[in-house]
Amino acid sequence: MSQGGYAVVDVDDEINDQGNGLEFKTFLPTDSNAPRATSPSPPDVPYSPFNLAYYQTYFDVDTNTVLKRVGMAMIPRSGFIVENCDGQIDLYGPFWTLTTLILVLYITSTLLSSITQYLQSSHASSNLPLLSTAVSVIYFYGLGLPAFLWGATKWLGVGEWGVAEALGLYGYSMGVYIPVSLLCLIPVGILRWVLVFGGAASSGYFLVQNIYPVLASADNKMTRLLIVAVIALHGGMALAIKVLFFS
Repeated sequence: MSQGGYAVVDVDDEINDQGNGLEFKTFLPTDSNAPRATSPSPPDVPYSPFNLAYYQTYFDVDTNTVLKRVGMAMIPRSGFIVENCDGQIDLYGPFWTLTTLILVLYITSTLLSSITQYLQSSHASSNLPLLSTAVSVIYFYGLGLPAFLWGATKWLGVGEWGVAEALGLYGYSMGVYIPVSLLCLIPVGILRWVLVFGGAASSGYFLVQNIYPVLASADNKMTRLLIVAVIALHGGMALAIKVLFFS
């Protein structure tokens, strides 16, 4: 039926009841507490002395991360590996720290010697044997000693840390001597003693804070005596730096 040019169309009630057949479906999570998708973690690389991929995990770190860890190691706090290294220590940072320290010790010591010889109107010359001394002393203390300490703890039944953790802690602990060596360019003898042994106190406390909890957790109480050796050898290292390079 039409009235005035308009057509009246009757709509089927059944269609209204069923809707128009169109639905909008959301693909967004409705629960705000639902876990978000994260990138998958890299698979564990099986250990093998000839598997380069295994060792690559200890060198997969950028410069900013290394510098941050070196700075945090100058603040003597416990839990360095868990809090600052996300539970995974690297070996690039400790090796970089030790190598940089060797160069800084040699350069600053040679510069001080050259200035002294110039003031005494004598011929200034480079001291290459001093570089060999720096390499031997720093690498032995930063690489050889922690490896020996790890071997001793394994022999005494401590299984909560590995050789990488030992090397990492010792390597990063030596980072404080880099600014100390630069400050030792100041020609004040007593100040150099304060700087060197102040750095030794800071880095030594860092080692104790991170090594003693591991040793104390062992059933063999003899492991706790190793912390005395750690402190004594660290003091000897500071004395060697002062005598060999800034005497």
